[in-house]
Amino acid sequence: MSGRASKCDGAEASAAADARAGDAGARALVDDLFRRESAHLVAALARLLGPSNLALAEDVVGDALVSAVQAWRFGLPDDPKAWILAVARNRAIDVLRRDKRMVAALPALANDAALAGAVDAALSPEADAGNQLAMMFAICDGALAPETHVTLVLRLLCGLSPAEIARAFLVDVGTIDRRLHRGRARLEALGELRAPADADEVRARQPSVEHALYLLFNEGYHASGGESPLRPAMCAEAVRLAELLAGATGVDEASAHALAALFCLHAARLSTRLEGGAAFVPLAEQDRAQWNAALVHRGVRHLAASATGDRLGRWHLEAGIAFEHTSAPSLAATNWARIVAYYDALVAVAPGPVVAMNRALAIAELRGLDAGREALAALAAEPKLAAYSFYWAACADVERRAARAAEARSLYERAVALARTAAERATYERRLGELGG
Repeated sequence: MSGRASKCDGAEASAAADARAGDAGARALVDDLFRRESAHLVAALARLLGPSNLALAEDVVGDALVSAVQAWRFGLPDDPKAWILAVARNRAIDVLRRDKRMVAALPALANDAALAGAVDAALSPEADAGNQLAMMFAICDGALAPETHVTLVLRLLCGLSPAEIARAFLVDVGTIDRRLHRGRARLEALGELRAPADADEVRARQPSVEHALYLLFNEGYHASGGESPLRPAMCAEAVRLAELLAGATGVDEASAHALAALFCLHAARLSTRLEGGAAFVPLAEQDRAQWNAALVHRGVRHLAASATGDRLGRWHLEAGIAFEHTSAPSLAATNWARIVAYYDALVAVAPGPVVAMNRALAIAELRGLDAGREALAALAAEPKLAAYSFYWAACADVERRAARAAEARSLYERAVALARTAAERATYERRLGELGG
C-alpha cells in the first residue's frame, strides 16, 4: 500500500515539476517576446486609440501575453510572434466593439468591418516601424522634462521595466515611478498624439528620442538584471530604430548617423564579450578576429555620413572612441591620446560620473597607472558611483595591474557585493581568484 502511494506521489511530483518547467519555459519565451513585440503593439494601438486610452492599449497587449503564458505550457506555436499578434488583434476588436463611448469618440470605427480594418492596418508590418518612431516623437511633449520623455519611451515603446530604467539613470525606482505617473497624466490630458509638425519641433524632440535609444542599446549590451547578461535582440532593435531615425524627415541627420555608428561599432563586439556565457571578457582579452566586420563597416559608413557641419555632439565623440577601439589591431596599439582627447571633449558636452570614470581608465592607458588611480580617486565622492560596481572594479583593475594585490582584493570584493548580475559577479570573482590567497 505504502509502495503504491509513494509511486503515485512520485508521479504527481514529476508531473508538477514538468508543469513548472513548462510554465518557466513558456514564461521565458513570453518575456523575450514581450521585450521585442509588446512595444510595437502598444505603439500601434496607442496611435490608433489616442493617449487617453494608453492604459487600454497596454491592457490589450498584456492580456495577449497572459494568454500566451497559459497556452504555451502545452506546446509552442509554429510562429509565436504571429500568435501573439492575432490574439492582440482579436482582443483589441472585442474591447473596442464593447466600448460604446470609444466608438462614439472614434466614428471611423462605427461598424465591425471598419473596426477590424482599422486594427489590422494599425498592426500591419508596413505600419510597424512608422508607429514606433512616430510615437517616440509624439510622446516627447514640450510640457514634460527630457528625462520624463526618455522614461516614457523606454517603458511604453521599448518594453523596459521601471527597475531597468532606474538602473540606467542611476536613480531609485520611486523616481522612475513618479516620472511615469506625471508623463501618463500629461499624455492622457493631451487628447491626441501628434507627430511634430515641422523640422524645428522634430529637432527639439530628437535628443530625447536619441537618449532613449542609447539607454535601450546599453541595456542590451550589458544587461542590468535578469539571467541573460547580453540581449543581442535589444541591441539589434536599437540599431534598427537609429537607422530609421537617420532616414526620417526633418531630423538632424548628422546626430542620428553618429548614434547609429556608435551602436554598430559596439554591436560588432557582442559575440566576444562573454566567456562560456558566464563572465565578461575584458577588451584586452577579446578575440578581435571574431569581431563582426560587416557591422564595423556599417558603423564606419554611418560615421562618415555624420561628418557634416562643424558641430561634434556627444554621439560623434562616443562613436569616435568606439572607432578607435574597433580599428586598433591590439590594446597596446590603440591611439589612447586620441581617445583621451575625445573624452576631454565629451566631459565638456555631456558631463557625468560614468563618462569621467571611463576617461580615467583611458588616462591610465595613456599616462600610466598612477595617473589613472588619481583620476579615479577624484570620483570617490560621487553619489551615483557609490553603488556602481563598475567603478569599484575599475579601481580594482588599476591596483591589480600595479601589483597591489591587497588593495585590489578589497576593491574587487566591494564590486562583487554590488554586482547586478551573475555574469558581473563571476567576472569580479575570477579576478579575485587570479590574485591568489
